[in-house]
Amino acid sequence: MTLSAPAGYSSSDLVFQEDFSGTTLSSYWHTYLTSNAANGWAWNSNGSGGSGMGNQNNAEYDMPSQVSVSNGMLDLTAIRQPVNGIAGGTPYTFPVTSGSVTSYNNFEFNGGYLQISMKAPSGDGAWPALWLLPGAGAGSSGDNFEIDMQEGGMLGSGPANQNFAWHLHTPSGTFGGVVNTGVDLTADFHTYAIDWQPGKSITWYLDGKQVGQVTSAQAPIPNEPMELMLSNTVANSSTSGWHTALDSSTPSTMQMQIDSIQLYQKAGSGETVKGANVTPGTPTTPTVTPAVTQATASPSTGIEHAGDVITLSLAFNEAVTVTGTPTLSLNDGNVATYAGGSGTSTLTFKTTVAATDTNTSALAITGVNLPSGAAIKDASGVAANLSGAVKTFTGLQIDPVLPAVTQATAAPGTGIEHAGDVITLSLAFNEAVTVTGTPTLALNDGNVATYAGGSGTSTLTFKTTVAATDTNTSALAITGVNLPSGTAIKDASGVAANLSGAVKTFTGLQIDPILPAVTQATATPGTGTEHVGDTITLALGFNEAVTVTGTPTLSLNDGGTATYAGGSGTSTLTFTTTVASTNTSTSALAITGVNLASGAAIKDASGVAANLAGAVKTFSGLQIDPTSTAPTTPTTPTTPPPDVVTPVLTIADDSLWVAGRGGTVDLGTKVTTTDSNDVVTVHITGLPKYETITDKLDGQTFRGKDITLTAAQVDSGLTLTSTYRGGGHPVATLTMTASAKDPSTGAVATAAPQTITVTDPRPTTTTTTSSHDHHSATGHQVVATTAASPTTSQAIEPADHQPTAAAIAGLASRGFALLQQHFDPSARTLATASADPIVAADHPSATGTAMASLASQSFALLNQYLAGHTGQVDPGQIIAAVSQGTGWAHDALLARPQH
Repeated sequence: MTLSAPAGYSSSDLVFQEDFSGTTLSSYWHTYLTSNAANGWAWNSNGSGGSGMGNQNNAEYDMPSQVSVSNGMLDLTAIRQPVNGIAGGTPYTFPVTSGSVTSYNNFEFNGGYLQISMKAPSGDGAWPALWLLPGAGAGSSGDNFEIDMQEGGMLGSGPANQNFAWHLHTPSGTFGGVVNTGVDLTADFHTYAIDWQPGKSITWYLDGKQVGQVTSAQAPIPNEPMELMLSNTVANSSTSGWHTALDSSTPSTMQMQIDSIQLYQKAGSGETVKGANVTPGTPTTPTVTPAVTQATASPSTGIEHAGDVITLSLAFNEAVTVTGTPTLSLNDGNVATYAGGSGTSTLTFKTTVAATDTNTSALAITGVNLPSGAAIKDASGVAANLSGAVKTFTGLQIDPVLPAVTQATAAPGTGIEHAGDVITLSLAFNEAVTVTGTPTLALNDGNVATYAGGSGTSTLTFKTTVAATDTNTSALAITGVNLPSGTAIKDASGVAANLSGAVKTFTGLQIDPILPAVTQATATPGTGTEHVGDTITLALGFNEAVTVTGTPTLSLNDGGTATYAGGSGTSTLTFTTTVASTNTSTSALAITGVNLASGAAIKDASGVAANLAGAVKTFSGLQIDPTSTAPTTPTTPTTPPPDVVTPVLTIADDSLWVAGRGGTVDLGTKVTTTDSNDVVTVHITGLPKYETITDKLDGQTFRGKDITLTAAQVDSGLTLTSTYRGGGHPVATLTMTASAKDPSTGAVATAAPQTITVTDPRPTTTTTTSSHDHHSATGHQVVATTAASPTTSQAIEPADHQPTAAAIAGLASRGFALLQQHFDPSARTLATASADPIVAADHPSATGTAMASLASQSFALLNQYLAGHTGQVDPGQIIAAVSQGTGWAHDALLARPQH
């Protein structure tokens, strides 16, 4: 724009003018930052023409590539493109590449009225700066003064795009403030000015109105030649709190545009200028320059989508002629191409919205592009000033992508869901959408999923709870989206979303609202007394058809079983049982459970296992009397049943180990018999307090030193669990004895006991050597420490019987295990009677008097430990346990490592 002389000055006072004509930067300017203190060298140069402030408050680093001249304007363009520069004297990668120019040693002045026409850049972090520093003519002053004509983006009482800061930095401090102008400084060109009276005062102006002043009464006023600096600075995150900062919303491109600079100095004022290009006292008569006076759009408001065409028109102050194909840069990332109007005062351009365009709330022309050979001139050949083409069309939105569902997912994604189960369905969109009201999803099981949340994001969630009335389906599907009156799903532009993508079948996600279950159990006959040889049919009714795999059986309270007979694929299964002489007499036959042997199953069509709890039923009036009969004719005597058969107990591995603190191990035991009428049990002794056994038949857990399990429990598989938390290596010996009892005669047959040793944890492999009195086990030496002497020391001698080696070793193990339960080696060490190391020996078990001596030694050590660690264990408990035997085994107590 053409600047007018400011108040108090005339055109004859003009000494310098820069209108950036042509396409190259004039010789007044350097494309780097410099100053007096830098002696004209680029600040923080990267060696490739770049310069920068040298700190990380600035997100930008300046490169010459970001400085250009076109259409009568200087463009300093900041782009979000990383660039390698210097910060704090070391290499640093800045997130923004920008541009700056300085007039050092080319155009410098001391005093006068300087005015600059500038359009400020827009966006978070935008920090345009018009400022002055001492020039080469200031001698050795250094950078002792700084005048900030304008710094944008400073936070004040108004929006950042309406605020600008003005400052004077002096050796005595900084003076200035932030102005809330009340207008958007980024929407158009504004004139920023200072009236600098050297040594006296500086007054700041915006569009001819005073906004600030500093006088010599407040601060020293510079009186030395200063250079002009123009920079498109971008504030980094460290400036938040006093300036807007670079963030995700910052545009990819921000332009700072300057179209005119003027300096006025009155003759005789003593003010100086270097680089003056206007002769004082010679009024200039500006030539009429063709220029854009107005920019319009058709349509001017509304929301335009991919494929829509927008016509943009530029009106000029005179007729212009177009050469080549000019284009308009748009803020949606697209361009509008010249369409016609050459020879008139209005040129038209057209753009078609593309799917790749950027969504914007207000389309804007950001510049005019004149490719090589393109021009817009008047009849005299004067190039038009195109700065007026820059325009924002408020109300003309660009929303290239229609909001639409891009994906539908379910959680869970697979499996079988039953009544009461909750399923979450999610719809993903190609952009954020806003929900009004309560949309629902129609489902193929007859139910609906109700909107649960996600408005304002690109993913909406819906929830459905399976109801007993839902339809059974092998794959749940969304069949549509329901928008009741007042309900909508739209994007930020208010465009309704395309919901067709919500229709989706979730293969593998079955809906089976009703769990298969036994609803009734009946018997035929239903009453009466059944004798040996009589057959009874038992029927289980289900709430849906079920399929049988294998041969299920029913357990009966007369000791017999009913075997599956038929009904697979229907809702009724039949089982039959024949009364045997070995059955128990009962006044009311009852089903006590359903047995599903290995491979047997009862499931519905969806593969869901049936709930068989309803099969348990007592049939009042249906008696079982296997012993009494009412024959009408003599019967042939039957052969007495054979004697009871000794069961066979099989142990896969008689030496096991298990990790403490919840470790488990399979005992690997099975028991068999050749007489199916016998009642077989397995008796287990020796289970320590820190171990339990759990069967896999019904998950029952057993504990204690004396437990009895049924054959079914043993054969289902037994898992031993250890909760041992000590630091030693306790060894438990489990003794297992299988017995069988004939239910008719009461005869009992017992197999020979078998043992399993269980070490917890698994002991470290040792290498044993021996010499005279002491034995050493590699890695298992017990550290001896001094402890208080016990008040009494007694040895427990054999009373009236000679113990075997096995019995003594077992007692030692029991005593050691009891000690381990109360002793944490990480907190204490085991005291011994002497300073000599006492270590584990790998020797045969002693017998008789020798073992009793070892027991006495162990007990003495235990007493010594108790005396030195009062409160850690209950002495009475351990002494009572030890006193039940004849002594302690040497190895069981002393082989324990100390940690």
